[in-house]
Amino acid sequence: MSNIIIIEDDKNSANILKKYLEKQSYSVEVYNDLKSIQNINLNTFDIMLLDMILPDGKGTEKIKDFLEINPYLKVIIMTGFGDVEDAVYSMKSGAFDFIKKPIDLKRLNFIVEKAYEEIKLEKENIKLKYIVKESVKDDFVIGQSEIMRKLIEIVNKVVETDASILLTGETGVGKEVFTRYIQRFSKRKDNPFIIVNCAAIPKELVESELFGYEKGAFTGAEKSKLGKFELADKGTIFLDEIGELPIEIQSKLLRVLESGTIQRVGGNKEINVDVRVIAATNRNLKEEVKKGNFRMDLFYRLNVININIPPIRERKEDIPIFIEFFNKRYSKKYNKERIKFTKEAIEYLTDYDWPGNIREIRNFIERLYIIFDTSKMLDINDIDIMLNPAEKSIKNNEFLAITLEEMEREVILKTLKKYNGNKTKTAKALGISLRTLQYKLKKYKQILGE
Repeated sequence: MSNIIIIEDDKNSANILKKYLEKQSYSVEVYNDLKSIQNINLNTFDIMLLDMILPDGKGTEKIKDFLEINPYLKVIIMTGFGDVEDAVYSMKSGAFDFIKKPIDLKRLNFIVEKAYEEIKLEKENIKLKYIVKESVKDDFVIGQSEIMRKLIEIVNKVVETDASILLTGETGVGKEVFTRYIQRFSKRKDNPFIIVNCAAIPKELVESELFGYEKGAFTGAEKSKLGKFELADKGTIFLDEIGELPIEIQSKLLRVLESGTIQRVGGNKEINVDVRVIAATNRNLKEEVKKGNFRMDLFYRLNVININIPPIRERKEDIPIFIEFFNKRYSKKYNKERIKFTKEAIEYLTDYDWPGNIREIRNFIERLYIIFDTSKMLDINDIDIMLNPAEKSIKNNEFLAITLEEMEREVILKTLKKYNGNKTKTAKALGISLRTLQYKLKKYKQILGE
């Protein structure tokens, strides 16, 4: 329900306004002076009807203070005929509009509706900015293997519903890509799509990130902030790494799923949100429930539809599809010719297990564009040089911790060894200049302290 606060010293006039606005389905609270609202949380209101002259001061002199507390508050000044000039001046202080007394109720309703339209537009703009910042705009590919086709059949049956979906599978199998597929073809496709990596948010900040906070809720909260669920209103929220969500926050997430309402940190106002939730994890949540790390009721609430995505090694026919997809992507990104592989090289790559799944394929193809001359066809030897360094650190997915710079160093040193220390041949094989190779070798010596 929309909330309006009226500050008017004429109690009879205030009650008339209150009854009229309540008939229009607004929630209204009335106060008769400035002192009486000192301890009121203005963040719980959307619109303020403010009398210009009050017993304990000019209402217009407080507008900036009110807006500092709640930047989204729309202040409508109520003024007598002789004070129109002051009312216009007050708008320069941030008032939304003014209305002359005696109040024309139809005119008032028009201004209030206009204020709510602006509030809605402001919130949509906030959402849009967040979406542009957070969303990846690349097209996606899922695969064409038999097992993936069956999964897509299941997804297509539920994509138009609002049922919660839990995506499971190893790291890098494409859970976020599946989420984007669901969002793109759902009835919410034109509405916000918000991604939250639960593992990337410090434990003490999870609640405020998800549900927002009010001004003064904690040190540093200088103004109110919308949480991810408010930003995702009418759209979809993707909770990645849901298994990392602190146990104390899980009950609050369950409440959102069951009631459709959230409460900002430091606030007491129930805020309605209409959000479709898709969650993902590489953990076995049933085991986490047994260990007491994950709430059973939340697990079943999220697990309405379970999509378990198999690792790429169990659908090898999809590997060439992903290689070509990323080949096209990075050819465009680096403005280079598309990489050409020998038949034996493609067979070698297809036979490889890819412990890091699709993410490893993506990183592998990008490294090829960074290091090699893509105008030349790559054979098994070139690929083996690129894959072997990663194999040394593949246990327990440790390859994910290897930086691109470290991988580049391994490839250069292995290639140098292959050509028995011949820098000219090494530079030519890598598709870089001799000067660049010499610079990098010098840098490696400094790093290694040689």
